[in-house]
Amino acid sequence: MGDYVVAVSIDKVQSFLYHVLQAYIQENQANSGTLREIVNSSQLISETFFRDIGIKGEDGEFNDHIDELLLACSGMCIFTTSLDQEQITKKLNQLFRKYYKTFKGQLLIKHVVFERKLSTSQDKLRAIKESKDRLRQPKCLNEIITSHRDLLFQFCGVPKGNELRLSIDLDKMYPSFSRDINALYSQEEDDNDNHFRIAVIKADLDGMGALFEQLGDYKIYNAISQLLSKFISLDYLHKITAKYQEKDKDFKLYPLYMAGDDIFFAVTAAHLLGGINLCKEILQQLNEEINKLSEHYITHLPQLSLSVGIDFTFNREPIRYYYERVQHQLDEAKACSRNDKDKVEKSSYMKISINNYIFEDYDAEKKSQWAYFKDDVALLKGAMGKGFAAHHFLYGLLSKISDKTIGSSDVKFSNAVLYHLLPEHLESSNKDLREYELLLIEKLLRQVLAPKEERSCGRKENSNGKRNSEKELRFGSRQRIRLERYVRMLLLFSDPRFANTGDKVEPKYSDIRKLRGTLFNKPLRYLYHQNLYGSLKNDNTIKEYDIRQFRNFFAMFDRYTAPNGSKVETYRRLQISSSMFHRFKKMDKSQIGTVAEMLQSVNDRTKEDIEELKAQRKLEKKAPPGLFFDKESFRSVGDRTNLWTDDYIDSLLIFYRLNELSILYKTLYPYKLN
Repeated sequence: MGDYVVAVSIDKVQSFLYHVLQAYIQENQANSGTLREIVNSSQLISETFFRDIGIKGEDGEFNDHIDELLLACSGMCIFTTSLDQEQITKKLNQLFRKYYKTFKGQLLIKHVVFERKLSTSQDKLRAIKESKDRLRQPKCLNEIITSHRDLLFQFCGVPKGNELRLSIDLDKMYPSFSRDINALYSQEEDDNDNHFRIAVIKADLDGMGALFEQLGDYKIYNAISQLLSKFISLDYLHKITAKYQEKDKDFKLYPLYMAGDDIFFAVTAAHLLGGINLCKEILQQLNEEINKLSEHYITHLPQLSLSVGIDFTFNREPIRYYYERVQHQLDEAKACSRNDKDKVEKSSYMKISINNYIFEDYDAEKKSQWAYFKDDVALLKGAMGKGFAAHHFLYGLLSKISDKTIGSSDVKFSNAVLYHLLPEHLESSNKDLREYELLLIEKLLRQVLAPKEERSCGRKENSNGKRNSEKELRFGSRQRIRLERYVRMLLLFSDPRFANTGDKVEPKYSDIRKLRGTLFNKPLRYLYHQNLYGSLKNDNTIKEYDIRQFRNFFAMFDRYTAPNGSKVETYRRLQISSSMFHRFKKMDKSQIGTVAEMLQSVNDRTKEDIEELKAQRKLEKKAPPGLFFDKESFRSVGDRTNLWTDDYIDSLLIFYRLNELSILYKTLYPYKLN
């Protein structure tokens, strides 16, 4: 004969906690009792639950009848008892009825009983895993329903609140927590308590089920369970909140719940970074303790990682709205596989989802995506401080990239983006404004960069800060989504009421000098190969030869040898001003002859003159001259094709303007300082 193993768990815990939040935050937002209800609920699924069973205190159902406690964690306990099965079943039924009646069906007690001989640690571990497996089986719940049909199938009124109230001195127990969401802001700001923003943060440890499944030692299994109970708890959340308040007296936190492997709380929007750092510190503490277990038991235990979802809301918004939104962000983070699995083993690794934009954060020699984004925001705020009209610039870009007409083709979309991102302050005498603008445009263009063979998880390829020459501009659906989300993120964080992301970023000459590839070379290459050539090959009515010849009237790729012996890439062009391109757009596109005459008037050199000048410049190791304009050939190709369109003119306008700006950029930022 063996011992009876008894496993008891509280089912529907999250539903219950959600109900408490829904009832007390939505309906009694300013009620000072809000925090009390949350604390009561948290205590219920740990302290009260354990007392009702008899693990703690002197009045529980199994008091003085628990032989060995195998496992005790949030909302679950597994133990052995020498009582006979009939007595065990009777006590479990009493416990079930108590909770069901008290909470009107919102909390169910699930339980299983089986006999096992537990003589070794391995026997205990197998009993724990079997208990959890049995609790998950439909058979468990079906048997409970059968045993309590008389209770379960009668009408239950909706409870008004937690009826198992504890006598808690909140000022003594949790003085650092805000009493309600409104209390997150100071008295100086409470005149606007209906409209201030908060950041709601929901985090979840990744792969906990898989971790426990692979553990083969009872002592390690139990130790990790105890670590979770210690660090994912209101007590530890309060401890770390108090620590943050020692450094920043304005830091405030309102707990929503801490249970199992879930972390859920709210902070002011201005303290978002503190909230994220707090999550990371909890993760780091857990991993440090797990490392100690690895050393003690001479075994390898994997580092835990954390997925974090973040949503911004107004303090008076009903929880059902932001709960669903923040849960969606958490699901997005959990669904996105990490770029480098080794990062999890090396450091405390987190995936952070804000506005469906996924960041990786980890401690390593190189910066993480989240670290780079914080620099991007600091850069944006630095630019705003120098006079850059960030809101006008970003809202204008957002309006274009979300326009369905513009989004109807890659050509229209890319033209709209590249035109909007043409530097406006490159010729400005305000050096700081000029350089901040260049850095910001480069950050935006990075959102539409992709390797030639893009990886499967496009959401991960956000602001990683790497300058990879193998990447090229693309304007497919993944890049469009990434760009729009990034723009919305910058707009969100540009609000002065939102989080201060860290140290101020000052433009450096060395950083500006590295921007040429992304700012000019890649856009020019994209326009030349795609908008002026590749995208037009889809029209089966036009010969590829005509497409290439038509482009060659306006631009032609070439190389020349510089005085230092290096090969320099360049594009030969006609002489066409921006104003002339705008005139072309207003004209009837069938007037190819008129266009040819206008181009001829400003490009009147003969072919022989161009060839002679080309030979002379080659000897002088200078860039080749502009192109010869063949008026008759241009008219011939233009008349028999429909290539001369608004989109084509837009692409040419941007291409020519980029060339001009590229020349000015190289003058301002040469390879070597004089």
